Amino acid sequence: MGSRLRYGIIANPASGTLPRNRRHALLKGAAAILRAGIHGLDTASASELVQCAREQSERCDVLVVAGGDGTMSAVINAVDPAAAVLAFLPFGTGNALTHALHYRGGPLEIASRIRRGRVHTCDLIDCDGRKKSFMASLGVDGTAIQLYEGYRSRGCRGLAAHLRAGRRALFGEYRPAGARIDIDGDIRQVRRLMSLMVVKQPFFGMGLKAVPRARWDDARLHSVAIAAGLPRVLAGLATGFTVGNQVGEYRCGERLVVQLSAPLTIQVDGELGWTSDRFAFAVMPGALKLKY
Repeated sequence: MGSRLRYGIIANPASGTLPRNRRHALLKGAAAILRAGIHGLDTASASELVQCAREQSERCDVLVVAGGDGTMSAVINAVDPAAAVLAFLPFGTGNALTHALHYRGGPLEIASRIRRGRVHTCDLIDCDGRKKSFMASLGVDGTAIQLYEGYRSRGCRGLAAHLRAGRRALFGEYRPAGARIDIDGDIRQVRRLMSLMVVKQPFFGMGLKAVPRARWDDARLHSVAIAAGLPRVLAGLATGFTVGNQVGEYRCGERLVVQLSAPLTIQVDGELGWTSDRFAFAVMPGALKLKY
């Protein structure tokens, strides 16, 4: 089936830290494997990139998104989910999806896997009726991403910048808020929230297995709430990068509403979202068709 499908690649020119000539060479190799055209490299803004994605999704059977988690999220929110089949070709820095899809090897090996793979039907998360996502969180992550964006604007990118931003967020920049978390009518209180993660797959960036029990296709939201406290957070990081996070209260359901004592900024698929003292999440069963 893979050999009969028409593929197109939408590439984010700003993704990743590879030199431009190396990125272009890898994209050309992946395009040859998929017999696909490469689009998007001449776009100058996020709005131009998503418009290009919309156009290309109507001209191919499978639109392959070459970028990071944020690029994939932008395309998911740009195309018609009922009609488009997407695939993910990692070129970003965090790339939670690389781990969620159990990818191995570089872009050429992954392009071959996409061609051989099958179409999976996956769930998404409705975030406040504003955005569809596969991972979201409230708390320290929003502060860390704000700090990372500051580093990136000054030319510091990649793992080192992420680590510096995370360290600053944990050790003083983030101010915990109280949270009232309602999942399908079951209400719990967290006096000082460090992180509330709401996901459809287990991983966050850099391979952190944040919510080990999460699944793409069970029509449930999966959440973990972690209260503030440095030993607790460090234990969560230690287990998250090894056996899978063992810290915090895990719950699942179809709808989640959180009321905060002070506004926080949401993280959506590795990107900054909006700021509010109330957020609502709902599962979107079968909203994404993903080939891998």
